[in-house]
Amino acid sequence: MAEQIKHGKSKLISNYGGVGSVIDTQDCSIIIETFDNWKYPNHFEQDIRPLIILDDRLLNRLKTRFPRLRQLVSIPTEENRTTIQPQANYFPKWFYCPHCKRFMHYKDWKKHWSYSTKEFNLQCFNPDCKEEHLVQVRFVMTCDNGHIQDLPWEYWNNRHTENPEKKVKTNNNNEIDDEVEGGSNIFLKYEKCCHEQELYYKISNENTDLSGTHIKCGKCPKSESLKGVFGFQQKCGGRKYWLGFREGKLVGEECDKKASVKIKSSNSIYYANSLSSLWIPEKQVLNLTLEMRTEIDAIINDPDFDPKDLEKFARRNDLYIELVNQYLDDSDNIHIPEIIYRKAEYDYFLNKQQPEDKKIKFRQINAKDKLFGFEKLIKIDKLKKITVQTSFTRNEPIDIDSILIGDNGYEYNVKRQSVSENSFETRILPAIENYGEAIFFVLDKQKLSKWETNPEVINRVKILQDYGQNSDWQSHRIESQKMTSRKVLIHTLSHLLIRELGYVCGYPMSSLQERLYVSDTMHGFLISAYDGTDGYLGGLSKLCNEMETLQEILTSALNRAKDCSLDPICYESEGQGIAQLNLAACHSCTLVPETTCEMSNLFLDRQLVIDEKIGFFDKIE
Repeated sequence: MAEQIKHGKSKLISNYGGVGSVIDTQDCSIIIETFDNWKYPNHFEQDIRPLIILDDRLLNRLKTRFPRLRQLVSIPTEENRTTIQPQANYFPKWFYCPHCKRFMHYKDWKKHWSYSTKEFNLQCFNPDCKEEHLVQVRFVMTCDNGHIQDLPWEYWNNRHTENPEKKVKTNNNNEIDDEVEGGSNIFLKYEKCCHEQELYYKISNENTDLSGTHIKCGKCPKSESLKGVFGFQQKCGGRKYWLGFREGKLVGEECDKKASVKIKSSNSIYYANSLSSLWIPEKQVLNLTLEMRTEIDAIINDPDFDPKDLEKFARRNDLYIELVNQYLDDSDNIHIPEIIYRKAEYDYFLNKQQPEDKKIKFRQINAKDKLFGFEKLIKIDKLKKITVQTSFTRNEPIDIDSILIGDNGYEYNVKRQSVSENSFETRILPAIENYGEAIFFVLDKQKLSKWETNPEVINRVKILQDYGQNSDWQSHRIESQKMTSRKVLIHTLSHLLIRELGYVCGYPMSSLQERLYVSDTMHGFLISAYDGTDGYLGGLSKLCNEMETLQEILTSALNRAKDCSLDPICYESEGQGIAQLNLAACHSCTLVPETTCEMSNLFLDRQLVIDEKIGFFDKIE
């Protein structure tokens, strides 16, 4: 019952991390199925070779959670068409006709078209509607365990608000057998309003509130509005639409959580858990070509596999058998925290010279006395980044260090759902490989060390730390424990420069990305643009050729940061945004597109950058 993606493939590619997500296409919204349904080969055959992405550093890190992982594979594009195609199925499953208002489940719409010689294409079968295109209902239900489902629309107009103490009663099949306890005093009887039920989705032209939208039966008088729908809850059915269907049945599991109502386009229904890695040639410890790796995988996947075959392979290719065994080593690896993983990138760009590797090209520039507040720049003309999604959550995001942590050390109430039906035993993971350009900014360490000892600076950051500890989200509490004045400063400065590049250099903010390097031993940030974006025109790294121009951009960014259209309210704010985790920072002065920011536009404060008393750039030169 899976539908091949006909529309919106470019959106899936550009917003990779989509397994389990609900995305809008030209005709409808769909839920992206697990990549196991995309027809990747079961064994490592020759036809998968063009899709393999090499990065031993990232692969070894992922093996801490995926011990059988063998390869990272790319998503095929229109230019690299193969038999591998992303799959999806329609979701939500309920549609209505905007002309006749008939409201039915997808399978019922499809039944009416099964008697026709025409192919069902989300059109109304009523001749009077002249094949009017169907519209999906915009409400879904999600739970903390990561499941997603439709509202029980067939029972909605049979609801009541009596007996608020009535509890959930289920049968042996875990189906609701009597009544469901819900929020806002909404209770549903698990039975249709009548035996000949014929539902219609009526939207009032005068009343645009939810109270003006009714689910009405055409065969009986029963009708109920959608008023209070966001307060409705019911026992989760454990639906896993992203795994598709097995033998005609939807894949699911037992779930003890309550499902609550969300808009299908809400950010809270899906959070991709992705890891990214910058290519470092020296960290590619396994000196094996792609052809060698493919042949090794084919050998061990042979049903008649004999260990002596590996020895023959090693001799034939003039390799040590130990190198082959290292490639096949599935032993437990040590979990590498994100800050340690990034330290390797930080040290490489700051301390190494241009390698012979053609995948990367950079040079260091001494910025002392040339760019106020900075001690070094790295001009990166060619950069390779690999991003891989491991899982996803619903209702709440998780911090990046929890993505690969085992269940014993996992601190969240929300459950991670794997992007593969094989869960942590999968042998492949899809990834995105991008080439681009960047500027690596490194702040003046001496000036920074002196600035961050200022008691007023410390007290200012403590406000954000306290807000984070009081947040309802565990990710905010965890991040606030690691928050420092150095990180707030560097994160805010990164945003201000990205916005300035959009103002004066013609780079759309959405085409730029930040990558923060902040710890006791790191004090820098990367601004990059990658192929496929409007900013990837070769002009970003060339800004380093003229330090005077770069200083003008920095000066302009700092001056612009002093002139927010919402000041003085924004500048003097004691907390704004989600969980009040921003101080002097809003959409008019500091925030950037979600795809650009690493920290969801949180933990920002202009005062730490430009204030005359506590700002790092207290004097703009």
